[in-house]
Amino acid sequence: MVRVIAGSAGGLKLKTIDDARTRPTLDRVKEPMFSMLAPYLAGKAVLDLFAGSGGLGIEALSRGAASCLFNDADRRCAELIRQNLAHTHLADNAEVTAEKYDRLLERLAGAVDSGNASGNGSGGKPVPRRFGLILLDPPYGANYYENVILCITRYGLFDPDCVIMCEHSRGNKLPDEIGAFGAVKRRGYGTVGLTMYTVRGERQDGEQRDDERQNGRVEA
Repeated sequence: MVRVIAGSAGGLKLKTIDDARTRPTLDRVKEPMFSMLAPYLAGKAVLDLFAGSGGLGIEALSRGAASCLFNDADRRCAELIRQNLAHTHLADNAEVTAEKYDRLLERLAGAVDSGNASGNGSGGKPVPRRFGLILLDPPYGANYYENVILCITRYGLFDPDCVIMCEHSRGNKLPDEIGAFGAVKRRGYGTVGLTMYTVRGERQDGEQRDDERQNGRVEA
């Protein structure tokens, strides 16, 4: 069973697709993930790039995020996300797309004609759409993380205080630095790993020490 843990939609069950490629985040991972994200949610524009059933983005909206763009290349997932948004009464603050991630990121940068969605509806200089929280939970075997974060950096799709949360296989240690972002927290839960990135230069001292301690560079 997949459910919303907390917030306005807390306790509501979410539909999922029975497909090994679509792997919903378990409660035992989602709870600590959103404890880590709690200071960064209120009023944020969220991008859930490999959304699956939409569980992570819906959790963010339920806990106070201002908006969420959900994307999954599988159109079945996109339809399921719409159903889950309707069920949780969060559709008014959501947008759902079904595109390959690289095409979507390019469009959000204004590099592809997309009207209002790119911020370039007037035909002037492209203005990238920016996000304060980006959730990355792609199929583990694909290992898209580094390329996605480099694209986000290149296209300027992030606010100055943006946070990126990556869910990945615990055995896959993501780089300490990718593009404009540096890892500040790493956690493991069974076979699942979490890595949180912030914009380099924007991290708090406590965040930097937490990451260094996890990597054995700072003594507790």
